Amino acid sequence: MSFVRIAIWMFTMWCFTMTCIGQHLEGEMVVKSGLFANGTRVVLHGETLRPGQAAGRCSSCVEARELFLRAKRIRAWSWVIGNLGIAESALGITKFEDAVVLGTFHAAIGGGLITWAAERDVAVRRAVREGVDAYNRCQFMREFMRN
Repeated sequence: MSFVRIAIWMFTMWCFTMTCIGQHLEGEMVVKSGLFANGTRVVLHGETLRPGQAAGRCSSCVEARELFLRAKRIRAWSWVIGNLGIAESALGITKFEDAVVLGTFHAAIGGGLITWAAERDVAVRRAVREGVDAYNRCQFMREFMRN
């Protein structure tokens, strides 16, 4: 009988912890996570924000604001670089029939630009994560200093 009680208790505790995973404190900023989230957006008060919007919300914390603005700049330019890479690759494909060397050169340049944009996307995720940590530190210090 005690084994059944222990099993029921463990099952209820497991169910309770599974429902609590993913819950965040009110006022805490977190990086949006999930199946289709790429780590470049944040959630504050249940609202999903891009880095530029998050920078506007954290005017009291200069460090977090600078990190979010940096992530916004990197994100915008990596979008431009990625699209240039796609266009250059498409140009390489169309030129490949006429001039093999020129088409290969354009395709290689396009692939390099796409790779560079993907590397910059990692930097955006890192800047967003650091901005979220800085914002939460500022909020904690504000609460700590008030009391």
